[in-house]
Amino acid sequence: MIRVVMVLVMLLSACTSRVEDEAEGGTGSITFVESRDISADGQVTKLVERWNERAGPREQVTFVQMPGSTDDHRAQLTARAQDLERVRNSPDCYDVIGLDNVWTAEFAAAGHVVPLDPEEFGVDRLLPQAVAAARSPGDGRLWAVPWRSDAGLLYYRKDLLAEADVSPPTTWAELRRQAVEIAAPRGLHGYVGQFKRYEGLIVNMAEVIWAHGGDLERPDDARTKAGVQAVADGIDQGWIPRAALDYEENKSLDEFRAGRALFARSWPYAGPVLEAEESRVAGKWGRVALPGPSALGGWNLAVSRCSANQKTAREFIKFVTNDDNQRRTFQRAGFAPTSLALYEEPGLVPIELRESVLEARIRPLSAYYDELTSVMQENLHHALDNPRAVDKSLDDLAAGLAKAVEGRG
Repeated sequence: MIRVVMVLVMLLSACTSRVEDEAEGGTGSITFVESRDISADGQVTKLVERWNERAGPREQVTFVQMPGSTDDHRAQLTARAQDLERVRNSPDCYDVIGLDNVWTAEFAAAGHVVPLDPEEFGVDRLLPQAVAAARSPGDGRLWAVPWRSDAGLLYYRKDLLAEADVSPPTTWAELRRQAVEIAAPRGLHGYVGQFKRYEGLIVNMAEVIWAHGGDLERPDDARTKAGVQAVADGIDQGWIPRAALDYEENKSLDEFRAGRALFARSWPYAGPVLEAEESRVAGKWGRVALPGPSALGGWNLAVSRCSANQKTAREFIKFVTNDDNQRRTFQRAGFAPTSLALYEEPGLVPIELRESVLEARIRPLSAYYDELTSVMQENLHHALDNPRAVDKSLDDLAAGLAKAVEGRG
């Protein structure tokens, strides 16, 4: 009986290995899922259309756009991957998935994506910190390919700063002073960021905390408290609108585009949006690096374990991430490239964006990122909503992080 069981196990292992090999070399139509395409004129959609024109009928790509916030996107991807665990050739499989760069370690640890060959994708040509976010924190295996990078920028009303004869702020103290002295008398918001309880809150707060010399992973540091307190006080004093506690990227950009804010923190894609016909600030805005390091944003492309056509999936990723397409999506959509060569191309990447991307820092990477971000979102949002309870919120954050790093959050 034992011998029969061993034979069955060996046969099952051989079948599984053969199926995996077939999937790795499989070609055919695939599904690509990413966040909602809010770029000017739908540049991600156009990129998929170019692939489909080139690839022919046998390797068409269907583009699925995820609705909702970044957190909703992650939750839907996770649920779909869990439903299709160990299922091959399912019509419900998302073959190529777009991952926020901090999700990659989590999806890899859960077995939702397959490892990739760094040489096949030439990752040495890409931003080192972006590649680091696509690898496992432990063994360094590559699980995704950085597609587009992102770095936060400070957008400002250049017409109003010119009237006041001041330069854009380089510190939070300067930003606060200009917000109070220039915006308030005009009935404008001083500063709008993304402070809703979602992943964007972590990005925004990491940047402010770094600007004050602190770190998200050291909530007991006085400099971390100073950064959190600066935003909480801004909301309490009114130069940051209290409504910003519910702002995501689109809402904060809408406020700036409508001419209702002096400063806004946003991503590079905001540039074309601010020059669109319906913008009330077209020709009246500028942008500079944030007062401190930016959080490295961006999206990686990974191949799902459930995909039966992994060769096509890999070829699609190589197509999307080649220098020509990265250049095109940057010029037309404002997506910062991950290719190092494009940052050296004369006249392509503005100096403020180049500096922000090359000096950007990575948010915490962990297989337990869901637990980490949950405890950070809860306590940071509470601190901003309760400026006199910042100490208590950060104490709770420290305790929560200690549990989260052990996967017990």
